[in-house]
Amino acid sequence: MNTRRLPRVRLVVLVLLVVVLSGACRVRTDIGIEVKENGSGTVTVKIGLDDDAMKKAPNFQQSLKVDDLAAHGWTLTGPVKETDGFTYFTATKPFANPDEAQKIFVEISGAKGPFQNFVITRSRSFARTKFGFSGTVDFTGGIESFSDSELAAQLDGKPVGEDVKAIEQRINDSLDNVFQIRIAVRLPGDVSSNAPGQATNGAVWQPRLSQQGAIALTATSTSTRWVTIVGTVVAIGALIGLVLLLVVRLIRGARRRRWLTVTPSA
Repeated sequence: MNTRRLPRVRLVVLVLLVVVLSGACRVRTDIGIEVKENGSGTVTVKIGLDDDAMKKAPNFQQSLKVDDLAAHGWTLTGPVKETDGFTYFTATKPFANPDEAQKIFVEISGAKGPFQNFVITRSRSFARTKFGFSGTVDFTGGIESFSDSELAAQLDGKPVGEDVKAIEQRINDSLDNVFQIRIAVRLPGDVSSNAPGQATNGAVWQPRLSQQGAIALTATSTSTRWVTIVGTVVAIGALIGLVLLLVVRLIRGARRRRWLTVTPSA
């Protein structure tokens, strides 16, 4: 797959670069993955900028290339200022199956970005469906891992290869405070995961830019199709009832024939 030709959702990338190059603003980025029982679902990227970030990035919305995203199946909403004081831009794209979801993940991060090997799995057995999610977040490449030559051109060639410590000294703040990331996955059924945070039918990770080494994300769930189980029980019960009815009729018929045989004629 030629990821260079994909309309990579550069929301996370652009916002991060705007923040680190403009000063100590506040930005929140949520990547949400929701899977339905049939394996379809949606991927949502939601970015919130505080008032300072909005002032320092007045052309941020134009940088999102709305028409290009829409042409490739993304729906963009916003800006909407919410009660937490952040102004949010949201991009959502549906997928019909886990394979389509994997292609969307590539659009978000690219071939060499920090969000790698995001995979959804789904397998069915009688009356149960097992779901899985796995992926890796790796910030060891520093800020440069978010960028490429095309993004640098969009930002007027501003350098992004600075060391994290150097950036923090320049903006006089921690990048973990400046840029907060949350990855949330919602699967059908009861979910178990290695995430520190839990949600209804889901798992929530909040990786930090300062974390060393790759961060593994894993979640699994099992969904029980009770309609199938109840239907099967009812069918088995009806079959057993039919068999018992036949047995009773056979026994009654045998007794009647025996009675007719032993009863003397008048």
